[in-house]
Amino acid sequence: MKIFKRFKKKKSIYKILWENNFDLQKLEEIDDLNLSDGSYELSILKGEKEINHINTREINKAVDDYYLRESKAIDEFEEFFGGHRALESERNFLTFLLQKIEFDESKLVGLSILLMRDSKVEECVKFGMLLTKYYNLVEVKRAYEIFLNLLKHPSFIYYGIDVLKNIDYGIIDDLYDETTEIGKEIIEEKAWN
Repeated sequence: MKIFKRFKKKKSIYKILWENNFDLQKLEEIDDLNLSDGSYELSILKGEKEINHINTREINKAVDDYYLRESKAIDEFEEFFGGHRALESERNFLTFLLQKIEFDESKLVGLSILLMRDSKVEECVKFGMLLTKYYNLVEVKRAYEIFLNLLKHPSFIYYGIDVLKNIDYGIIDDLYDETTEIGKEIIEEKAWN
């Protein structure tokens, strides 16, 4: 039977979180899930670390491939974010996006949902969350639901605060009550300072 486990498709981060009802104690026991605790993002907020803005040529190409409906696009995102941080790529990716002559927001919505829901790479999920800044998240019910669910884990809180500040501060308050100490510090630094 072990031979067949090799061929089993690895579950996405979101699916694992969903199946475990976003219970942080249960999630700590899962070997395949090695999510960060949010301490990197907290160190950025506190000014202890600087964001190292990186070249995004590979994900710019992946976006173009996604727009052309190439099946390899998601693999390209996951490969890139296997060795890079979402925060480090945001600024240069935004520059690329703003320079695009033909920019279709609806495709960006689909890409964002796909990265948040189906990716097996943590930084890829975070990048999908960052993309929600560039469209009206509340109008896209499925994206909004996935986004709010991801915020239940402290590794994703940083990526949702800016969006939530424009939507509803009550959600931030609820999130604060239910998260870890690092998650609380991120909310305090990013939302309330």
